[in-house]
Amino acid sequence: MSPAVYSMMPAAALGLLLLASLLPESLPGLGPLALDTLAGAAAFLAPLLVFGLLGRKTYPMRFRMRFNRLRFIPFVLLASAAVSLFSFFSSYLTASLLGGAALRDMVYGSFVRYGGTPGWLLVLTLGAVPALTEEIFFRGGLLSGLEDWGQPAAVLISALCSAMACGSAASFPGLLVSGLVFGYMTAATDSIWPAAAGRLIHNLVNLAMGYGLRRYAVFGAWPYLMILGTTLLFVFTYLAAACLEGLLAKGRVRRLRGGRGPRAALIRALCPGVLATAALFAVKIAWIK
Repeated sequence: MSPAVYSMMPAAALGLLLLASLLPESLPGLGPLALDTLAGAAAFLAPLLVFGLLGRKTYPMRFRMRFNRLRFIPFVLLASAAVSLFSFFSSYLTASLLGGAALRDMVYGSFVRYGGTPGWLLVLTLGAVPALTEEIFFRGGLLSGLEDWGQPAAVLISALCSAMACGSAASFPGLLVSGLVFGYMTAATDSIWPAAAGRLIHNLVNLAMGYGLRRYAVFGAWPYLMILGTTLLFVFTYLAAACLEGLLAKGRVRRLRGGRGPRAALIRALCPGVLATAALFAVKIAWIK
């Protein structure tokens, strides 16, 4: 197996997600939430299993499943909170530019589709399950499969593909930035769990902000939420950068290795797998309303 072959994993997963969108909204014994959760998990885990088995003898994946030391926790929490707020606000602004339907889907889509579902179940199925399955796929299997191209290229490609496979036209910019941060966390700490924790925070922030807007928008809460969120974004970003600077100065986090600079990483990002994923992403935008 070569990195070029591993780069086809996201296209395979996105193709399965598109096929899953053809399923009815529910099946006997499975409501919309259960069906969407199972289909989403299967779409990522099935290609991961197939490509992992194909490459186990020549270039096995490294899932980095060991737990980190406690010294990384402040940086992980602060950086995850910052990138989660950035992702939500960038998605909100992009959806506002695209039109009312995109905005409603981005903020209220989950609550409309799964109305009446208990909050704890939404946290589990829309927060925890995707955080685990998608980060194992993108920052576990895919990133390690691409590391022969250098870690900068692997981080960039995994971020691009995760933003396309998991997002929409509105959420793409925010998911791209969060994917870059989570990929860096994985490579720098040599563990997938910071990225999984960060993705969980990201998902919960989006759920909480959507819930808050849905419930309190009638009271004109958005301007105050915007001010509070922007303030917290700058505070968390500053504190996360300070934490990372301290860790780097003490040699407690790994620097990205391999590659030949940003230009080489960008060239690698034009690989067949990314182009195939981009083509399917265009289909997804045009097809799934």
